Amino acid sequence: MRLSVFSVLAASLGFTAAATLASTASAADPPAGTIVAPVAHAPIAPGALFDFSYKASADYGRSTYAYSVYLFTETPESFTPADVFAGGYFFGRFDYANYPAVPYPKNPAPAQLQMPNFAAPKGPGFSNTYTLTDQTFTLAVIEEWDGSDNGPDSPPGMKMSLTVVPIVYNATTA
Repeated sequence: MRLSVFSVLAASLGFTAAATLASTASAADPPAGTIVAPVAHAPIAPGALFDFSYKASADYGRSTYAYSVYLFTETPESFTPADVFAGGYFFGRFDYANYPAVPYPKNPAPAQLQMPNFAAPKGPGFSNTYTLTDQTFTLAVIEEWDGSDNGPDSPPGMKMSLTVVPIVYNATTA
């Protein structure tokens, strides 16, 4: 269920819009988190462990509570209900150590994540397997945060930021 809920949130922000907004943000805008590893266009083989590191936006007056990590194999196109909203994989929801929000994280992200193997059978009753090479997919992080920098136009509840990095799934060349 988390995949569909958070995927809907990712689509509402829009990957293209997020990149445009990031490049036009003013000095007054709060910083978004950063995917430190893997780097953009890193080749990652199916089933391989790969380094993962995320630097959250937590800072003085701003607390990060948790973040969720997704691999989008197909970018969502809209925020409307759909049978197939997007394709991808959910790596998990992790705590980010920062005070006062999460001084003692119970579920920190591992140093490495394992890339799913879309060619592997999923089990009895699931027939679709995919042999893919040189596919550009999107690794995405949705960070849940709140802070004292909430202005009058700030939405109620936790704020959510989106950070993405393209990766190359099953690259055949370096």
